[in-house]
Amino acid sequence: MITFETKIREQTVRMYAEVPLKNAAGAIFKTLARISHKTTIFSNKFMLSFGWAYFFLSERTDDKGEKYWVVQTTDYRKNPLKDRTDNVTLSLLVQNMQMEGISVAGVKPEVSTFKDTVLVLKAAKDAADVYMNRTDAAKDGDSGWYFGLLDDPDEETHTSDDYERIPSYALLQIRPEALRVMQMPVGTVAVFHDNDMTALVDADDKPLKFTTKEERQALAAKQDLEFKAQLAEAQKRAAAAAKNSKNAANAPAEAPADSEAEASESTEE
Repeated sequence: MITFETKIREQTVRMYAEVPLKNAAGAIFKTLARISHKTTIFSNKFMLSFGWAYFFLSERTDDKGEKYWVVQTTDYRKNPLKDRTDNVTLSLLVQNMQMEGISVAGVKPEVSTFKDTVLVLKAAKDAADVYMNRTDAAKDGDSGWYFGLLDDPDEETHTSDDYERIPSYALLQIRPEALRVMQMPVGTVAVFHDNDMTALVDADDKPLKFTTKEERQALAAKQDLEFKAQLAEAQKRAAAAAKNSKNAANAPAEAPADSEAEASESTEE
């Protein structure tokens, strides 16, 4: 587990993740720091809605009795509506996916959260070729997204029993890559083959840019190497600082004998 740490208003704040999502963690820290100038965030009741995910602060005490705060997130493996976890990996991964998708497509985000619902055609849940289409939300708590079959021979004959509403976090089990488009604006259509996005268009049916699986893997590998290099350098500096501190502690104290001698000599005179 990787620990990210920062200081906010003289308070130590830590975040734990399984992968080096430094930029995503940094975005959370920066947002917390900005909010801390407007309101009190250091409370076990504090909640931050950041894009798709929710984050919380939990007060802890280390072995030395020193206080620090841990950033928690909703636990998608249990009940995200009430359970929390110190492992923010999934929330940061989804955040990274969505921020990257918005940036590459060059569109303005329209926020939806992990608990906003998606209308799903039941037959599409296990299908290879599906699409996502976002329309205006019908009510609060509705993301406006529809998840259906790309080629649906029974499209005209479906009844209400053929559909269901699921919270968007359930897509983690059905089609994780679909979460990449959750913040894209009304009118967006995304096409998927298995868990790979194959097409993305806007409300005017104009193609939008998106990264391929291979491009993301190459970028992730590059970022991982950069992170490991930075980590190695940080460890090297820490080891050097510890060595210098140890040497300083073991070094003989600077003798004030000369000044004392001068004082004695002047006194004797």
